[in-house]
Amino acid sequence: METLNDRSRPTSKASEAPSEARPDPPRILEFGLMPLVTNAFPERTTFLDTRLRWADVRTRAPRSGSLAARVLRLARRVAGIGHACLVQDYDIVVARCVGPVNSAGRAMPVHAALSLLGLAFRGLVLFAARGPRVRLAILDVTDHLTIHPRDRSFLRRCDLFFKRELAANPWNTLETVLPRGACAGHARQDPACLALRAKLRPFALGIEAAALKPPVPASARRYDLFYAGSAQGIAFRETLAGILPRLATRGWRVHAPTHRLSREAFADAITRSRFCLSPGGVGWDCYRHYEVAALGSVPIFDTRPLTGIEPFLHGREGFYLDPQEDLERALDSLLRTDDAAVDRMTAAAQALVTRVYTFDALARYVIAETLALGPAPRPAPSAPPEEALIPAEAGHRHPS
Repeated sequence: METLNDRSRPTSKASEAPSEARPDPPRILEFGLMPLVTNAFPERTTFLDTRLRWADVRTRAPRSGSLAARVLRLARRVAGIGHACLVQDYDIVVARCVGPVNSAGRAMPVHAALSLLGLAFRGLVLFAARGPRVRLAILDVTDHLTIHPRDRSFLRRCDLFFKRELAANPWNTLETVLPRGACAGHARQDPACLALRAKLRPFALGIEAAALKPPVPASARRYDLFYAGSAQGIAFRETLAGILPRLATRGWRVHAPTHRLSREAFADAITRSRFCLSPGGVGWDCYRHYEVAALGSVPIFDTRPLTGIEPFLHGREGFYLDPQEDLERALDSLLRTDDAAVDRMTAAAQALVTRVYTFDALARYVIAETLALGPAPRPAPSAPPEEALIPAEAGHRHPS
């Protein structure tokens, strides 16, 4: 896939034949808490930090000087971004969704202030993406299987909606944002609902490319199975608490600490384990899925109820457990996988993460899917109505 960094702006269009002329690479404006597309395409992207720390990657400078100087610099940057939104010197807008307010337990004024901030952010994004020329791509990385009602206007106005927890049946994801009076059964025949369904694309949390490490050979790893996590009322995790000790009594080298590990100890345990359990939490998609593969172990998941970009395949890049089966017997069978097969699966899992689930790969995926829509539709100029012509008879006098 051609990236924006590899594409250069033509120096002279007149010197090129019309058939050989290539369109300029799209310019991008990104809103969010963390830069995603910006890091992949820094030359073509302007990043707007929604935590009021405004930064343009092309003019990034260290924070220094007095408070007044920093406030003035911030004001200039805000004015610059406002001017950029006004003149629309970009082709694609990428923004995070608004999502829930997350103000549980706080006073009503705090709840109202957070709601107003979300409203202002939504208005700024929609203003930046106004008109038919600019494409709008929304990223939803929340744990919810459904789209939050606060993002209904984003879904209606955007060109593509990238959902992290996209249900295997996308109509389940749309249940909370369907038009008033519509149910999921009726929506499948409604043109407006079908248009919303066509905007959905799968997404993932992903991992930084620097996290990938060369794997240790399976024969040299200390543990057969590693798992660290709290149940937190999740049935699958509660079941594991009783199964892992029984697997250890069968002779398997199980490492399941009950205390919290440091970041370094956690990564070392993954690296030295043949398999690592990675069950879902509130949502199924989890940073640990990609971390296990990046550190050179084979992930074991619970059943995946989602639509993925390119899912881990059972038996090739990982294993899936069906909670309706005998989990102890299933784990005992998986742990018998020979070392050569474990090494092959480790290599396949790392290749998948590198190709699909690093942050740069996810950014390229978002831009490629947006560009695949083609040029934004523009209203055709209205042509004057054609006059009805009546063929003249032979010998008929024509007006001068």
